Amino acid sequence: MNSLKSNYHILIVEDNQSMREGLLASLTKEGYTVASACDGQEGWNLIQKHQYNLVITDIKMPGLDGLALMKNIHSLASETAIILITAFATVDIAVDAMKFGAEDFITKPFALAELRQKVETLFHRWQARRKPLSEESYSLTLIGVSPAIGNIRQMISKIAPSDSPILITGESGVGKELVARLIHKNSSRQNGPFLAVNCGALTETILESELFGHEKGAFTGAHKTHCGKFEQSHDGTLFLDEIGDMSAGLQVKILRVLQTKQFQRVGGEKNITSDFRLICATNKNLEAKIKEGTFRSDLYYRINVIPLAIPPLRERREDIPLLVDYLLGLRVARMKRRKPQIENGVMDRLCAYAWPGNVRELENFIERALVFVEEDVFTESSFNFSDLPENSSLAKPTGDLANQLGQIERAMIVKAMRDQHGVKQRAANQLKIKASTLYYKLEKYGITPAEYE
Repeated sequence: MNSLKSNYHILIVEDNQSMREGLLASLTKEGYTVASACDGQEGWNLIQKHQYNLVITDIKMPGLDGLALMKNIHSLASETAIILITAFATVDIAVDAMKFGAEDFITKPFALAELRQKVETLFHRWQARRKPLSEESYSLTLIGVSPAIGNIRQMISKIAPSDSPILITGESGVGKELVARLIHKNSSRQNGPFLAVNCGALTETILESELFGHEKGAFTGAHKTHCGKFEQSHDGTLFLDEIGDMSAGLQVKILRVLQTKQFQRVGGEKNITSDFRLICATNKNLEAKIKEGTFRSDLYYRINVIPLAIPPLRERREDIPLLVDYLLGLRVARMKRRKPQIENGVMDRLCAYAWPGNVRELENFIERALVFVEEDVFTESSFNFSDLPENSSLAKPTGDLANQLGQIERAMIVKAMRDQHGVKQRAANQLKIKASTLYYKLEKYGITPAEYE
């Protein structure tokens, strides 16, 4: 249970008693601090006395309805997030909800899991915004609300307590070292050192000295004894990044260290023992490199006891707005300037781009934007998007809400069909819709088997 959730205060405003009590029980069980009101007026009375991070309110209620309550809330507490409950899923309702400041809306009847996911999204957004804006805090913060990031958080909590070697895979810039640091932070070795070495950035000779250390006089320029990373990481964690770039000769030496936890410094004869946890990372396909004969299979099986794959940013686009908001806050704090607002069109462009450089590329783009843009609002005309080509699988946003909702719905259907290997009934169950509705949507959007098989 996330203890921070108790600091997240939610108010449920619903005139249907059974639904109100059900929502109250469900969100309280999740760990949030939850209150409830039986109508809009009672809800407004509570809001004037207490601070809430989130208000979940029905639209159709006697007296003060949900839209009127929302307007009142934003006049008093503009930072309070709002989720509207409606029985009518129309574009007009969506337009009104967003126009008056709602973060989201949900249509009756709905599954409690669906609402919990929406609340979880807003909670993580709130949590990210209230973290200290420093390089250290960012380095230990896993930003995102996507299912993929949720799965990684769960994996970290499961694998951190063990001492088993971990192999983190993923494209450059996805945050492999960040995940490794989080694993260390949540392990029994958290009070020990965390040392990182980029195996692809050093020559074989320098990397060997960096890992094993060397004795004074071992080679030209070795004027004093040097303790290597194996030795320094005793009682801590050693992170070998881009291990796929390590030379074949050094792979043999590394394998022996992992088998015995003993080694000798370069030029030395004394056996040194070190108790460290090993986490490796690579953006290479090590199995392919084994077939090519450039990576040892015995080393691969030694380091790949627990595999952990980090998805690229283009596969978790729902994380982009939160990442942008957080990275902006981090940069403006360092630059001591006001945090600019972002127009919807700009955010649409950022979400539509595929980000081949992943989070690192997004971070660099934001830093460039802050350097060259002086306004307090980022508009599409504020800076040049020419370095963000339209190489995304998503169409460029048009600004039309119905069209945008259609794009999102289509993408969700394709993902469900892919997840369920083309089995329509299972995909319909995942989407929580009838199979007949799924058949209609597949035809409506022209979704072919080639897109999900």
